[in-house]
Formats: sequence, structure tokens, C-alpha cells
Amino acid sequence: MVETLPEADRDRLIAFLHRHLLCAVPLDGLDIPALRETHAPFATANWCWTADAAGAAELLAQPALAAEWGAMRDGLTDFLMAMGTGNLLLRRVAEAELQVESADPRDFAITTATHEYRGDLSRGVVRQAVRGGVARREIHHTGHLAEFRLGRHRHCLDIEDSIVEFGLEQRPDGVLLFHESLLKGTTGLLRKAEQTVGRVRYEYWIEAKDPRLLIQVTLRAEPGVALHDLRLTTAVDELSGERVRPVTRVHLGEGRDFRAVPLSGSGVATLREDTSLDIISLIEDAPPGAANGLHLRPLSGDYLLNTKAQSVEGRLHWLINRYATPELAAGGVFQVNEARLLTAGTLAAAMPSYAGILYDPLILSGRDAGVTADHGVALNAVATQLLCVARGDYPMPAERVAMLRDWYDRHLDGLFAGMAEGDSLPPRRSYLRALSYALLSLDAMQRWAPEPRYDAALAHGLDLLLSLQRPDEAGGAFADQNQAAYLDCHAAAILALSRLALSREDARLLPALKQALGAIRVGSVKVPLEDGLHSLDTPFVRSRRADGRWEDDGGFWTFKLGLLLRALAALRLAHGAGAVPLEGSQLQRLQTLNDLALRQLRARIRPHGAVLEVLTSPLAQEGNAATQPAALLGLLAPDAAVAGPLAAAT
Repeated sequence: MVETLPEADRDRLIAFLHRHLLCAVPLDGLDIPALRETHAPFATANWCWTADAAGAAELLAQPALAAEWGAMRDGLTDFLMAMGTGNLLLRRVAEAELQVESADPRDFAITTATHEYRGDLSRGVVRQAVRGGVARREIHHTGHLAEFRLGRHRHCLDIEDSIVEFGLEQRPDGVLLFHESLLKGTTGLLRKAEQTVGRVRYEYWIEAKDPRLLIQVTLRAEPGVALHDLRLTTAVDELSGERVRPVTRVHLGEGRDFRAVPLSGSGVATLREDTSLDIISLIEDAPPGAANGLHLRPLSGDYLLNTKAQSVEGRLHWLINRYATPELAAGGVFQVNEARLLTAGTLAAAMPSYAGILYDPLILSGRDAGVTADHGVALNAVATQLLCVARGDYPMPAERVAMLRDWYDRHLDGLFAGMAEGDSLPPRRSYLRALSYALLSLDAMQRWAPEPRYDAALAHGLDLLLSLQRPDEAGGAFADQNQAAYLDCHAAAILALSRLALSREDARLLPALKQALGAIRVGSVKVPLEDGLHSLDTPFVRSRRADGRWEDDGGFWTFKLGLLLRALAALRLAHGAGAVPLEGSQLQRLQTLNDLALRQLRARIRPHGAVLEVLTSPLAQEGNAATQPAALLGLLAPDAAVAGPLAAAT
């Protein structure tokens, strides 16, 4: 399929990125080019996403754009390098902020650049969720206990049931939440009496520039009352309600030694019986880019007695760290501290990195600690450049080539390690769009530097991708396990399989691609919006819900149309090379889908001063950094240039 854009319009579309979204972000003492989310006055307008930079970097890696836009390509690639300096490929950069939306301690609401906090301190409830996460989940920092012996009597008291004072304090450098509880115990052998024996205070510190939640627990014994075998706990509660993304293992780490403790059945188990833990991580069993993770670092490790977990049908429900001291003198103070980090997008294979962030959050330098969901898009942006440089499309210094190769290998390993369970890649840990782009990147790397490790990763990833295609009676589309079928993910699968068909003989590709093409329908889709349903004539894919009804997803969001156009062009390319022979009716269907998607996308392009902007949807008044590159890649059909020589030989 030939390019559908005149060069002047193409450059005006790219110029929108350059003039209205390109910015510089301070990372590790350097100002590095990035793309802000949008020019519109939204609360998140200045967030800079790794996936957006990756999409634009792949676009600008095309040989025809190197002369005019090579500097911007290199700058955005530098941003990708900076977002993945270690084993984590982090998802975005945002300026530090802290807003107290409600200072009522019974119903407080606090927002930072990375997290949202809600709760009721009168009941000891502190809830936290990641801001802008792929899959929202609230973490309940509650369920605390205090245990002690008073004389011959042992006591275990629920902290939340005995709160007598609570509050929220706004300070110049952050916000302090607290609640205090009275500890009461029974004394006397024959004539038993209850008396107040101490006061325990839980403090939660929230700061704009620190993504951690810092917890301090202080127990003060009453004058004249000595306590023995004292235990203070920090807890996380109510975790088992999430059945689609449960926490089924607890990760424990010390130094470079990390292990995962699987949970089974229902009941309470002791996970660790010593004080040497550096980190305890609770990570959802989900694709790495969508998995929420809570990481805890005991800052009073010398007092840590053990870590216990309560599970419900193999899902973690409640976790407590128990800190101990054998005796607290009358009027004495026992204090413990703990740091917690909640991440959206979590890589279990990179536990030392989370331990490092908990120890020193300044190493983030403004980055969000969550990993990107579009891991594969970033890999493909780098692999495309390496292939183009190797073919002589544009120059690149040898040391930069080596840097990009090292970065690629490190994060390719991270992606597959995050999906793996032993020697297999279970479907529940895949994200279809990221997997598809990872296979695109491996196709490019195999064309540049064929290696057994790349071929093995490609083979395993292809097996996983093909396993995600649903049968015709269930819609026939590619879809992630336990998820509906989405047009963008389905199109990404077609794109990857079409590219692979040009260089790889595999009898499974032709029937999979024919079924995938047939799974895209044309019709009216009802899109639920805040003000009601919006009807849209569009290409769409469908899948069956648990209740048997169909769920449809089409091209309401413009980036999906761009990805569909690119996938259809790649499929036509594979057909033209003889790798995927299509029949006349299938070619006609491909053309019908292409014409409709192209017509809809063109209707969403508008002048913005001297440049051209692609609107995010038919109802939007603005574009953004995710939509513009996707639309351009759909209009330019770049895979003919990337895979051209090999396609001609085939």
C-alpha cells in the first residue's frame, strides 16, 4: 500500500508534535526532550509518557524522515534511554505536586503526581491508589494490631477499634495523617480490673517529591506500667476481593537474594521468621504493565520479628509485619518505621530496583516508579533504528549503536521475564498490544543481527500470541485472557503476524490472519459516554461477555484507526509478497475496511495554525501525543520500508 499523504501534509502533522508537544524534562541533572500529553488545559497535560515518546521515535525512525527530523528522533530516543536506565522501563514523568482536596479527617482526599489518598482516620482507614494506572486498585493501609503481656495476661488489641484521637496536618513540606488508640489491659488475679496501659499513634507521611508512603508507629507506656513481649504491627488489609488480578505470591528480598512464597488455601501462615528483610512485595498476578505492586521496606529491621499472611482460596487477604521488643519500661517509648511504595505496572523480576527506590527515592528524579504497559512499543522504536542504521538509511555513532543494543537486550529480557512462569509464558500475564510490538521488534533485530536468543524469544512469543486468538463462534478476534476484544490490540496482532510472515515460514500464520481479517466487522457501535450513548459507524471487533451478550469495540479513539490502517497495509504487503495469499473476497474486505478507517481518520484532522492536528476522537477538540504518531504511522504505512528488501526477496 503506497503512502497516502503528500509530503507537505506529512510534515505539517509531524510539526504539530514539534511545535506544540515537544518539551524538555529534567532527568538526572540533564534536560531531555520528551512529549507532553497534550496542549489542551487538562490536569495531566504536562505528563510525559514513555509510550508516547516511543511511538513518535518509531515514526521518526523512518528513513524518509531522517534528514529533517533526525534530531527530534534522537532526542526522544534519549528520553527512552533515560526512562530505562536500570531494569525497569518506567512509564512517565510528571512535575511534583500535592493537593489536599478535602482536609476533613473523616473523609480526607489528597492527590499527588503519583497517587491518590482517601479515607476516614476516625476508623483508621487510609486508602491509596495509583494515579493514572492501567488497572485501578485501592490499597487499604489498615488492619493493625498491638500485642503485649501485662503481668500474667496476654492481650491482642485491634488498633482501629480503640481510636480516641485523629487528624490531618498540612505542613510546608507535606501532609501528616494520624490516629491514636488507647491500649487497655486486664490486671489482677482474683479481682480483675481494666486499666489504660499505653497509647499508640500511627502516622502516615505524604510528600510531593517522594512517591513513598512513610509510616511511623509509636507506643508510649503509661507511667507506672511496664509492658512485656510487646508486638506492634503494620498491616495491609482487604486484598482478596480482586479475583481477576489476585496476589498469589509474596516476594521477599534481602540483599541480592529474592524469593517468592506462593500462597495456597485459606488461613494464616508465617512467611519469614527473622529480621533481615530489605523488601516485601505484593504483586498482582497480571501482565507486568498492568500489575499493581505494593513494596514495603522495614526501616526498623532490627525489631522485625516476622511477616504473616492470611489467604483466602490462595489469594492474599491480609499481610502484617510484626515488630517486637521483649520489654518496655514504665513510661517508655517503642517506635518503628516503614516505607511503602505503590506501583502501577510492576516487574517482579526487578525486585532489587524497588528496594533501591524505597531506600532512596531521589534516584527516580521525577519519574513515576510504575513500568510502562507499552513495553513492546519502546522496544520496537529502538529496534527499528538499529535496523535502519545497519542498512545504511542514516548514520549513527558506533557507541550509540552499542548503547541502544544494550538497552534493547536488557528490556527485552525484562519483558519476557515479567510474563514468564518457569519455562512457560502463561496467557494471563500477557498484554496483547505490548506482545505484538515486541514481536515486531524481534523481527527487526533478526533482520539486523540474527541470534539464537532472539529467535527463541520470537518463537515463544509467537506461540503465546497465536494462543490468544478466539474461535469464530466467540468473535474470532485476538484478545487478552479475561478481557474483551479491542480493535487496537487485534490490529497490533495482525501487524505483527503480517510482518513475521514476510521472513518466517509458519503454517499457522495464514489461517490466523485470514480469521483475523474476517473478525473485523463494519457497522454501528454504541459508545458509552458520560452524557449517554454515541452511535458510530466504524470497523469493530466483538467478543462475548460472561452473560452471553456481545461486546463491541471500534474506532471511536483515533489511535485505533491509525493502528488498523497500518495493520491492513502490512497485511496487503504480505499478500503482495506471496507470504499471505488472500482470495478476491478477502482483498475486497481489506479494501473496504481500509477505505472506511481512512475516511474516518481524515475527518478528524484539522488545521492548528500552520500545522495539522489529529483529534483524539470524533467528539474531541484536541489531539495528544499518543494519537498523532499512531495516525501518522497508519497513513505512512512504514512497514514496507522496514521490511522491504526482505519482502522483495521473498
